[in-house]
Amino acid sequence: MTKTAAARGIPWRLEDGGCAVLPLPGDESIAAVARSQVKGLLPALGLTVQDVHDLAIMVSELATNVLQHATSGDGLPAAELWVYQRSGERGRDELVVKAFDTLRHWRRRREMVGDMHEHGRGLEIIRILADGRWGHHPTRSRLSSPAVRGKATWFALPVTRTEHARRNAGRVDEPQAMRNLETLLVQRGVDRLRRRDELGVSMLTGPGDLTVWCETASFRWCARSGETGKLPVSDITEVCEQVVRLYEALDDPG
Repeated sequence: MTKTAAARGIPWRLEDGGCAVLPLPGDESIAAVARSQVKGLLPALGLTVQDVHDLAIMVSELATNVLQHATSGDGLPAAELWVYQRSGERGRDELVVKAFDTLRHWRRRREMVGDMHEHGRGLEIIRILADGRWGHHPTRSRLSSPAVRGKATWFALPVTRTEHARRNAGRVDEPQAMRNLETLLVQRGVDRLRRRDELGVSMLTGPGDLTVWCETASFRWCARSGETGKLPVSDITEVCEQVVRLYEALDDPG
């Protein structure tokens, strides 16, 4: 997706793993803007969720949480809203909604699970409505250049595709898929990676024993921490997010 398209909120082949990226205002209109954008994307993508009312509540709470608890006050770029599809754990596709802000760590006096009031009752509402499919992780921005460090708070809901919204399951060129992933990562400032193609397998390697493979229409990855994962090539946005998260965690203490 080009930055121009992203800034305008134009979904670029989301059915094939793309991501809609939207700037969010830093004032009280943030919830209404986020809610309107997400609800508008669903029919454009040919997707439906079981309860649009719950979706609207969750988007509003996600955006409001950024405004109330994640503003850094240091003049960094505004918050961003990310929307994309990914393969779910139970064989159903999921709609992922993320709010990015430039405050890398939560302001906390206690651990997040121990005191939800410290971070807003809205996150508890999201946890309940998303049936536990929510969280937060370190990442990097999408709209600013160069990308800035921060975190994303997210939730995921199962979606149903209408007839005209089929996920692309065509022939996969693994080396090209890996080049596409490398391009996405470089755009996010993840540039200490080396790519090579050999024996039908494309590979990216980086610091922290971080390695990504692409073969048989799938991405696989592992890190020094022992964390591993595997997703189809059509989930390239989610793969990129996981690699950025692991890359960012290299600098976390402990």
